[in-house]
Amino acid sequence: MTFALPLTMTSRGLQRFTDAQLGGDIDLRIAELGFTDTAFVTAPTLTALPGEFRRIATISGEVVGDNVVHMIVSDDAALRYQARGFGLFLADGTLFAVYGQADTIVEKAAAATLLFAIDIAFPTSEIAAITFGDANFLSPPATPERAGVATAAVAPVSVLKAILIALEARLSQAVTDLATAIGGALDGLAARTAYGSGLVKGGGRNDENRTFTVDAASREQIRAASAGDVAVTPKGLGDSGVLYVVEAAEGYRALSDGTVEQWGLSPIRGTEGPFSLVFPRPFPNGCTGVFTTVVNNSGSVNGLTTIQEQSLEADRADLFVQNHQSTTNDAAGFRWRAWGR
Repeated sequence: MTFALPLTMTSRGLQRFTDAQLGGDIDLRIAELGFTDTAFVTAPTLTALPGEFRRIATISGEVVGDNVVHMIVSDDAALRYQARGFGLFLADGTLFAVYGQADTIVEKAAAATLLFAIDIAFPTSEIAAITFGDANFLSPPATPERAGVATAAVAPVSVLKAILIALEARLSQAVTDLATAIGGALDGLAARTAYGSGLVKGGGRNDENRTFTVDAASREQIRAASAGDVAVTPKGLGDSGVLYVVEAAEGYRALSDGTVEQWGLSPIRGTEGPFSLVFPRPFPNGCTGVFTTVVNNSGSVNGLTTIQEQSLEADRADLFVQNHQSTTNDAAGFRWRAWGR
């Protein structure tokens, strides 16, 4: 980007410029440019650039008119910065001219090459004595290490090719650095080991694929109930003939082989005859059997009561009560247990 900026010549810079116009042996070579990000008031009395943080010696320029000098500054350092002002320095270190403003003039990324072009308008046309550190530098040359163009007057395709050459070199280095970092990280991971414990077996260094296993208990191990480094599976329980409860409630349980058990305490009819015991839950497929025990809390000998089975249904047991010594039943009830599927 090219700017036409109203530079302020310092008193010392103007004195040097005037002496050179009068034939004095004065070196008016603009050797360096300094950048500052500090807002300051430009004044002829300045002898140093306020807040200067960067000094660049890669400067080229030429006279393009009666009183205009075109100058280009290049900076390919891996630095990131922005500047609100700058100063031009002669070869002997004299602050020649300054410029500053509140807004940012130029901003540079760390991976970019700065090309800062300035047109300087002098109040006199006698500016032939002004020279630059590198009079042949107007664009940065492209090399494998540096972004730029092949020459100052190449065709657009060649310019693009030169830029691609520089970008390829930088990309190649970035890929190399990344590969080195990844390799180091992988080496660190490979040096670690992982081993199983308890029921888990296997493991080893991470530089190879590893398998962790948990062995299932055999039928013999389940029946012996002694092994502590294997896991019991439902299939293992079934193969070994071990039964386990799959559902349980008050007076009810279902086992893993499909057997269902129910139990409880029920009243008994006061006189002999048939009655039905209704199960709290119907059996899914049917009742297989039922046991009963008469409750004789008082220890009465008035009747040896028995309960006899007549028929079994899925939802009930049809029973018959009989008193062998009396027609009166003094039993407090009966406990029962039924099973089926």
